[in-house]
Amino acid sequence: MALQRGEPYLGLHNKEGDMCTNAMSIARRHLCIIVRLCEMSEQEEPIGELVRATVRNCLLAMQTAGTEPIEAAEIIEQLLQHELAALPTERAKCRQVLEAAHLHAEYLTMAERRATH
Repeated sequence: MALQRGEPYLGLHNKEGDMCTNAMSIARRHLCIIVRLCEMSEQEEPIGELVRATVRNCLLAMQTAGTEPIEAAEIIEQLLQHELAALPTERAKCRQVLEAAHLHAEYLTMAERRATH
């Protein structure tokens, strides 16, 4: 995995106390799960709907912790983009899983925007 535990990312500052730190911590934990699902996929293990469920659970957990839905989506999307950028191109199955996670995060963001407008 490209991100290491405790590594600062996104330049997010504690503008609202620990909420931002909590959201990032939640997103990183879920990213670790997604990366593990990538590894399982490369080993031909079935992962089914687990990637989408993990993305959805991540967004819900961040929102429960007080993060605005759009900000939560931006955090996980940026982490996924960072992970994709760091991944070697020869790891095609892993890239597919990360891309699917990113697309699902974007989809959920659009659905949230439609629901609020």
